[in-house]
Amino acid sequence: MTSEPTIAAPATAVALRPDSIGVAGMVFMIVAATAPLTALATNIAVSLGHGVGVGTVGLFVAVAAVLAVFAAGYLLLARYVRSAGGQAAFVSFGLGRPAGTATAFIATVAYNAAAAGMSAAAGFYASLAVEQYLGARVPWYVFTVVTLALLALLGMRGLRTAERVTIVSSLLQFVFVAALAVAVAVQRPEGWQLTPLRPDQAFTGNLALSLVFILLSFGGFETSTIYSEEARGGQRGIAIATYVSLALLAAVFVISTWTLVAAHPDITGVAAADPGAIVSATGSAYLGEWAGGVILLLITVSFFGAAIAFHNMAARYQFALARARLLPRVLTRTHGEHASPYVSSLVQVAISVLLLAPFVTLRADVFTTLFPAISGITALSLVTMMVAASVSVVVARARGRIAGGWFASRAAPAVSALVLGAIGLLIVLNYSAVTGSDAAVFAVMPLIPAAAAVYGAVRQSRRPGSPGVEGYLES
Repeated sequence: MTSEPTIAAPATAVALRPDSIGVAGMVFMIVAATAPLTALATNIAVSLGHGVGVGTVGLFVAVAAVLAVFAAGYLLLARYVRSAGGQAAFVSFGLGRPAGTATAFIATVAYNAAAAGMSAAAGFYASLAVEQYLGARVPWYVFTVVTLALLALLGMRGLRTAERVTIVSSLLQFVFVAALAVAVAVQRPEGWQLTPLRPDQAFTGNLALSLVFILLSFGGFETSTIYSEEARGGQRGIAIATYVSLALLAAVFVISTWTLVAAHPDITGVAAADPGAIVSATGSAYLGEWAGGVILLLITVSFFGAAIAFHNMAARYQFALARARLLPRVLTRTHGEHASPYVSSLVQVAISVLLLAPFVTLRADVFTTLFPAISGITALSLVTMMVAASVSVVVARARGRIAGGWFASRAAPAVSALVLGAIGLLIVLNYSAVTGSDAAVFAVMPLIPAAAAVYGAVRQSRRPGSPGVEGYLES
């Protein structure tokens, strides 16, 4: 019996500390990246008011099913690929190094932008919380600077400290969602109906808009494979973390969305009037007036947890590209005690500062200028990476590079590539709805990750001696 060949960094290469993060840590890194409470207050609220309405509940179940199908083929490749390059390494395995490097540059741009956006949001909500509790007005960027400083510190100390912070952040959000669900069930039990699960409710109205925002709510789904070099439990642990996180997120989103639907006789009308206030208003109505301020604090913590997760993803993609000699080698330096990619982490913080500086200088509004750019880039990038990874599975199986059952190696990746590709097309066709703005500057934002992809592919093609983001072939 022969062992399966794997792609990994050899002992002589710059490596990250093994056994740094367990299944629970990977699960909560994924959960933290999605920031469930903030998704409820933004993406989900918009879907309830301007998308498919109450059918958002059922549509979450459908999208989770699509992602489960995607994961079947995706995790098949995890048996063969172990790299901080995440999905980019998977794409490289089946489609070649230029395609893998293009994917890595797309991810690097997207996750750096997301980390900056989450840091700005954490600062924004921290400013609101301080104003409500202390009556003092402190600019949001002051708290964002504090957030970035904490990211630099956590990035230097490695995943174990970040793991604890994201677990606390995620658990606090779960407690709030559970408390609100119980309060609504007790005070308005008649609101809990099966209507939101009916197909005629889920696939109606502005379906494209809801699909985009629901998919965004699952953003960061690839986190577990990014930590494959540092994970305890090997491939089995990664598979468990991926499926557990998907099930957990699906449960949280379905329950929280259903709670909002049950809490209001006309949730579509209420959410359409002011989607940003629906969560705080529902919390105050069913939990008490004290809940309004607490929700601000929880959203702050939620965004901070998301910032940690995206910061770590961006830092590891930069590390993988530098190890492949496609970015400056200084990014491969690791901390002596913690073996963390601390230089890449510091560079990510610096990039966030550069991205946010123009918004601060121009005194631009966080939600009408910054978030539209972030949401559009992130949505398209996530879909593109997942489609590429799915195609990579099919091609790798056709070339005999992997073995596996018919479903995992052929059917699942083919179906997920087609469905996710269709969603990607919907994003492009409804881009102004995704960003919430039809301004020309936002319309050209997708060209940034596209340009990064072209640069990465060309750079890799001109450096045939580079090992690529996937690492090195081991026998």
